[in-house]
Amino acid sequence: MMRKILRFLPALMLVAVLAGACAPAPRLVSTPSPVPSAIVVWVAPTPARSGAQINWQELQVRMQQASLSNSFVTEYGTQREPSASQQFVWVQVRIENRSGRASNLPAPEHFSVLYAAVEYKPVYGHRQGYADYTNLGGSLFPGQSVEAWLRFDVPASAGLKDLWFIFLPESAQVGVLPSSATYPWGGEHPIFAWVCEK
Repeated sequence: MMRKILRFLPALMLVAVLAGACAPAPRLVSTPSPVPSAIVVWVAPTPARSGAQINWQELQVRMQQASLSNSFVTEYGTQREPSASQQFVWVQVRIENRSGRASNLPAPEHFSVLYAAVEYKPVYGHRQGYADYTNLGGSLFPGQSVEAWLRFDVPASAGLKDLWFIFLPESAQVGVLPSSATYPWGGEHPIFAWVCEK
């Protein structure tokens, strides 16, 4: 039995090869090459000078001044120093309600400091003898204004000339989209900037 199968094996192999040769060739399907997408360019604003005011909706916001320090005394009388290779940046802001109705005060996370394209958010400050922005909260009534300080921890290598103070009224994060005609910077959300150095 095995001999009969072995005798027909070359013939079966020849039939298989011929059948494969006669089979239609596979069709090559061309796929369109991907269309290159536009490169999104981050457009930095032209920052306002320290002390300049901006208007956003019913609020008038002014970065009054900024300063650097390597230590401070807390409201509890204790000395506070930054962690290694850092320093404190203090930014004084003034916000006034220019409308005829009460308005919410922007939350602390709507402010940032930029250094070398890195964003820093405010942290607990409570410096003795200074109004702390994180203590304010709540609303501003028509014509009411507040002045307070925000603290940021930035690298010790940063100078005031290297820092920008940022106000993000509708977001808590600096945008990376191009500027639009509607907003001064940031595409989706308005972003206002000041240089920290006078």
